[in-house]
Amino acid sequence: MRTPAPVAVIGVGCRLPGAHGPGQLWELLRSGRDATRSAPEDRFPVGTVVPAGGRRGGFLDGVEEFDAGFFGIPDDEAAVMDPQQRLLLLTAWEALEDAGADPRRLRGSRSAVFVGQSHADHWERLRDARAGALDLDCLVGGHQRSLLAGRLSFHLGLHGPSVTLDCAQASSLAAVHLACLSLRAGESELALAGGANLLLSTTATDVFDSAGVLSVGGHCRFGDADADGFVRSDGVGVVVLKTLDRAVADGDPVRAVILGSAMSHDGATKKRVTDPSADGQALAMRWAYEDAGITPGDVGYVEAHGTGTRIDAVELGALTEVLAEGRPPGRPCPVGSVKTNVGHCEAAAGVAGLIKAVLCLEHGQVPPSLHFRTPSPFVDWDRLPLVVPTSPQPLPSVPGRPAIAAVNGQGMSGTNVHVVLGGWAGSATRPLPDVPEAFPDRLGSPPPHRWHLRSYPLAGAAPSPHGD
Repeated sequence: MRTPAPVAVIGVGCRLPGAHGPGQLWELLRSGRDATRSAPEDRFPVGTVVPAGGRRGGFLDGVEEFDAGFFGIPDDEAAVMDPQQRLLLLTAWEALEDAGADPRRLRGSRSAVFVGQSHADHWERLRDARAGALDLDCLVGGHQRSLLAGRLSFHLGLHGPSVTLDCAQASSLAAVHLACLSLRAGESELALAGGANLLLSTTATDVFDSAGVLSVGGHCRFGDADADGFVRSDGVGVVVLKTLDRAVADGDPVRAVILGSAMSHDGATKKRVTDPSADGQALAMRWAYEDAGITPGDVGYVEAHGTGTRIDAVELGALTEVLAEGRPPGRPCPVGSVKTNVGHCEAAAGVAGLIKAVLCLEHGQVPPSLHFRTPSPFVDWDRLPLVVPTSPQPLPSVPGRPAIAAVNGQGMSGTNVHVVLGGWAGSATRPLPDVPEAFPDRLGSPPPHRWHLRSYPLAGAAPSPHGD
């Protein structure tokens, strides 16, 4: 087995339902709160009929707000930009500040951007609102998904790889995997990895609702007998990555270490392309643990894909097959899902789960997975070396070793991703570099005065109920 090349997570930025920044996210998780809610009245175009399965979800406030002047973007261009591009710029900047870095010093560097995106809601709204009268700004503002990564590289002045990828719900975790490969290969010296997802129309909601995969009750009930589907949600997340040796040499604040990762496809192991496959997922898991150089039985926590649908049983079956290897009797592995707190942010779901795993390692604690009351009858719980935590508990670890956590992701296209992380002894004691006072505390939230936000109304938006 070859020696793995660890990758350090040195910065985190996120905008998730009920949580702006990793500090707020940890409080949300620790307190066991569900941040989903009814759809804002002014979120969708005038006259939109929201299907039953989409009336509740995880929604961000202020998706129309942006500091265009800060990034040197003219107002007319900012007005047609996909809000996913705008929020990614803000969140990536905050992630770099969380790393104790001045983003302006990255200009000209061989730094990479890998981000996931899977929906083009903004483009559909823009096209409909302008009745076909579109120009180049409209094209790059929403139609070309490559611009999600391209704008970030452009406005930060980065010269490394810049890739927007669509692996459906596995997109942002796949972005993290590819970023690690780029760093390990020496192709880039720093990488920004993550994803963005905003619910700006009901097109995908209509399809999901018709397919019967959305929760009528409005909650993601991972592993529960009453699970009736998932809840769609907004979400933007970015992690800043460096190889561990470089991060230590540069004095960066290491929040966690990615020990290994892998990506697979289900191939022809199922009847339909959209079906889940335990075989395909198990391959990604085994390859990731081989990459990390660890025994699966040593894993102390798994952040599951965990949607609250029929695919939970398939995922838990794959985890059972792999994690049982080398696991001593009587030491089950906790498994949970951030979707029970914030909903399913689809292209950004994987990075949301990764950020949760980083926080678990930092705090040495596993927060509760919500809405788990009666174990699903479709899962052989007596056979599983897994438990769903319903209250906060210490993060299990092997004596004398750092705790290990894993994040599992899958997409309806058949792509699977598994990422293995470990704690790092220096992360709790290493001081942050000297940074301007305007930079946020790395465990807190970005200061509200940093951005000078202006509202750029969504194309075809319904009038605000407050008359703004």
